[in-house]
Amino acid sequence: MPDSSPPAYFSIRNTLLKQSDQLAGVPEPDRAAVLATALDAVPVAAGFLRPYSTLFAEGDSSASRLAFSCLSAAATFPDAARDEVAELGTLTAILFGLDDIADNIAGSWSPDDVLAIFGRLSSALRGHGTDPGDEGPLGEALRAWRDWWTRLGADPEVAVYAPALAEQLDLAGAAMARERAWSEGGEPWPDYDTYVDNGTQTILYRTWWVAGLGVRGPRPAHDRHWRAVVSATHLGAACMRLANDIRTFERERSEGKPNSVLILERAGTDTRAAVDRVAAHIAELNGRFLNALAELPPELAAIAEGQRRSVAFNGAWYLARDTHAYTVRELAGDVGAHGG
Repeated sequence: MPDSSPPAYFSIRNTLLKQSDQLAGVPEPDRAAVLATALDAVPVAAGFLRPYSTLFAEGDSSASRLAFSCLSAAATFPDAARDEVAELGTLTAILFGLDDIADNIAGSWSPDDVLAIFGRLSSALRGHGTDPGDEGPLGEALRAWRDWWTRLGADPEVAVYAPALAEQLDLAGAAMARERAWSEGGEPWPDYDTYVDNGTQTILYRTWWVAGLGVRGPRPAHDRHWRAVVSATHLGAACMRLANDIRTFERERSEGKPNSVLILERAGTDTRAAVDRVAAHIAELNGRFLNALAELPPELAAIAEGQRRSVAFNGAWYLARDTHAYTVRELAGDVGAHGG
């Protein structure tokens, strides 16, 4: 059985991809400001997560996603204020922690457990389960989520999206439970299309963007804004899922976890050809994604641009490296290298 402890998990590397520029998805004129804003946001986000250090590693740990999470938020919304970047970066880190729980990297959980965990997250948005009594990584994840929503949900403009956010959490929980069953052998692996459709939820991009709409969307907020962007967001999520798969298929091979590249391998495609096929699918999806963004109403132009930037940034990053092991010290070095 593979060792799924965090040090072993994070040491598995994909050696097939050539090293590329991790900041290629950030337009050159924006890089200095994006990096500086991310670095400014890190201490704020670190303060939010510090009480939960079992699940959320300190910023210079090889298992930390703190610097990456703030950088991703800043790259998505380069004109956002520091505190907005910190809150969205904190959300990103929390979602990474939940993904580690669902993947049995932080604890051991059955598919039914995973479904129940995400149900508790969505219940918190509906005013239930405000005092989780759990210990360990699960308790930390639930408390971090509760704290995040207590801060953000106090804004009526954000609270408008609570029902949509709860719905996305329920859908994500069902998809992650299904993926856990596939990984454990409780259900046979899916075909490629079924896997990708499920993966648009497990990547948690859709969940993140409900919150992103609340923080950076038009005012006054209205749930019609989410309904307008959901189709484009689904395409962006598919791009992100597949880009992540290209980065992580070696690690997921060791876990016995389905992945688009590995599903194609099982169907008889060699590894290089499988990666090329997934990359071609990303390009096709990205074209549809950009077209869908272009059709959004003018009031959602900033959200459309944020989604475009988010997929560009994360897609380029996945080609270059993993999301963990980018430390706050490295982020500070990148700020200095770009004139900060």
